[in-house]
Amino acid sequence: MTVFAKDPASTVDYSFDWSGWLTSGELITSAIWSLDPTSANAPALGTEIAVGSTRGIYVSGGTAGYRYRLACKVETDAGRVAERSLTLRIMEV
Repeated sequence: MTVFAKDPASTVDYSFDWSGWLTSGELITSAIWSLDPTSANAPALGTEIAVGSTRGIYVSGGTAGYRYRLACKVETDAGRVAERSLTLRIMEV
């Protein structure tokens, strides 16, 4: 799993390109984002990004010294479901 450093004062977009996974003509119909663990100190999930086969989300806040798993679960018009995730390490950058 990829680890990204994120400053607590920054708002950053993270995204996944699903083009290599989608079959010809298949479209993403939904993307659900989650952050684990959830707590009062957890980063906030903001505006979602949807451009072609890429799905992303803006993430803000968080408390230095904590790690979170940011996941995106997509479903397609063919009924296929997949999930990808990354680790956010909150630190003063």
